Amino acid sequence: MNYYKNIFSLKGKLVYVIGGSGLIGKETIDCLKIYKAKVINLDIKTLKGKYINEYFNITDDFNLEKKFLAIVKKHGIPDIFINCSYPRNKDWNKNTFSDITKNYLNLNIKNQLNSGVLISVMVANLMKNKKKQGSIIFLGSIYGVVGQDLNIYKGTGIRENLSYSIIKGGLVNFTKQMASYYGKHNIRVNCICPGGIIDKVNSKNKKFLNNYSRKVPLKRLAKSKEISSAILFFSSNASSYITGHTMMVDGGWTCI
Repeated sequence: MNYYKNIFSLKGKLVYVIGGSGLIGKETIDCLKIYKAKVINLDIKTLKGKYINEYFNITDDFNLEKKFLAIVKKHGIPDIFINCSYPRNKDWNKNTFSDITKNYLNLNIKNQLNSGVLISVMVANLMKNKKKQGSIIFLGSIYGVVGQDLNIYKGTGIRENLSYSIIKGGLVNFTKQMASYYGKHNIRVNCICPGGIIDKVNSKNKKFLNNYSRKVPLKRLAKSKEISSAILFFSSNASSYITGHTMMVDGGWTCI
């Protein structure tokens, strides 16, 4: 019974959250702190209040490794590494089938996929070298598993985004490859794929909300805390025998 009593406890665990100032990132930090984890927010934006912040720009190729290793030297090698970052460029809305260019595609994949892959491998190797049992968690998307349903965008002013599906689909498959390689070192790697999440922007787009809600079985978008609770699961001993898994947190979107 004692096993179940403390199964979600993160006491003594060091957690790094990339993009912790964002919607899911902040909710995740707040959630993990409740379970006694020491959480470091790595972001270009600072969280105000009782948070530990480190400035970190995941798109900065030239200083990525140097800056990250400086943070590790200061705080230590994390037990849990979570990438909630979502670095979008000004051209993000032009990553459509009609407007895409080589530069748009290369830059967005570099910033969102390549940088995330490189930093996670760096973390895993640090864990491996110190024989640390770790958990690495990626944030994917339903659109890394299925194609975008363009019907929900009708009359909303929102368009499809081909770079997004490439990035998130890449993370889903990289999760499996990484889990296969690092499993023998007791490092678990999993991916959470959320569906639509209510935020300050889409909450004002009533047409989109109605279109989306009609399709999803639970008839609504997710709340950010419903994603952070899944992250808690993969961070804790409750998921100690799960690796290489893609968890859909989508209200049933992909079951149809």
